Amino acid sequence: MSKISWFPAWLPYPQSWMMAVRLAIPAYFGANVIFAFEFWRYSLVGVLLTVTGNNALIFFFAVSAVALLLAFMWFLILTKLYTFLLKLLWSNPPQWLSLPKFKLLIVRDFGILVLSVLPIVAIFAIYILFFTSFKQSFADLKTPRLTYDSFLLRFWWLWFISAAYLYQLSIRKISGNDK
Repeated sequence: MSKISWFPAWLPYPQSWMMAVRLAIPAYFGANVIFAFEFWRYSLVGVLLTVTGNNALIFFFAVSAVALLLAFMWFLILTKLYTFLLKLLWSNPPQWLSLPKFKLLIVRDFGILVLSVLPIVAIFAIYILFFTSFKQSFADLKTPRLTYDSFLLRFWWLWFISAAYLYQLSIRKISGNDK
């Protein structure tokens, strides 16, 4: 018998949305999105400096690597706190609340957390490169108009949708390998 899904192929499955909700806790409530945003932002500046031929390229890539390392360490701290809280509340925690294996947690979940910030960074780059360059001088860019509030909190839904699609992609990859 052929197993035909009634769910549209272009829309992530409910399991992907639930996994994105679970990842939103360390991402947004744990403020891990800030470190991932900084990683992509400094990487983008490093790439732009490569194009212009500036010598500060290594500095920006080093700062982006430090931001990624901080994001990784903070993610690990948050997951350890979560498992400690589960052990504190239950002697045998429910399966749906427990974390996946460590390798899957790091490769899949942390990777999705970092990659899901990329659309927000793209909007940030478009805003910086096009709108501010036409409307303001470089001295005005130092004013605190561009804050985390305006990009990370306003575009949380974009992060959430991209996380769900990335989870869907990982589910399809895993189920494709099982066949």
